[in-house]
Amino acid sequence: MKPREMLKGRYIAPEELTDFRKEADKIKKRVVFTVGSWDLLHIGQMRYLTEAKKKGDILVVGVSSNDAIKKVKGPTKPVLDEWIRAESLLFLKCVDYVTIIYTPSCKTTIELLKPDVFISVVEDYTKDYKSSKEYKAVNEYGGNFDFIDRQSLFLSTTQIAKRIIGTQLKEQLKDYLDGDRRPIKERAKK
Repeated sequence: MKPREMLKGRYIAPEELTDFRKEADKIKKRVVFTVGSWDLLHIGQMRYLTEAKKKGDILVVGVSSNDAIKKVKGPTKPVLDEWIRAESLLFLKCVDYVTIIYTPSCKTTIELLKPDVFISVVEDYTKDYKSSKEYKAVNEYGGNFDFIDRQSLFLSTTQIAKRIIGTQLKEQLKDYLDGDRRPIKERAKK
């Protein structure tokens, strides 16, 4: 089965965003949109999305593509493929639809979808956020640009990855210092 087929009719392709908006208008539903990497989904992100859903009727979540993330965060990111991240989000009750964002900015997606509310994490924008491409795009058609506080102050995908790597490295180093000089593959067979 192709990755897109795994999303059970809840994936909106970029070329379908305008028609999706028209359909939402017909049934008088308020569309909320937010975007992120959603790599190694954690409780803070789940709380954030739950809060975002409260701002309207339909929550559309933008998933930054693998290439878009690499451009912003470097060659080692993301950990999980864009289609896996998109499908994972759909297991959350609060997420109605997902779309993949193929550029570092979601400005084009905002212009096509025209969400009633665009949501971002407070810390992603400085006090000059009104000069951002996203704010200007939302403001142009009269949408609302809203913020939600970070929902887990001490947890992020990067912190999770560092903890996993740090724990594994510490265990391997301890084994080595204790005299276990076998290759890592053999040590895993203990």
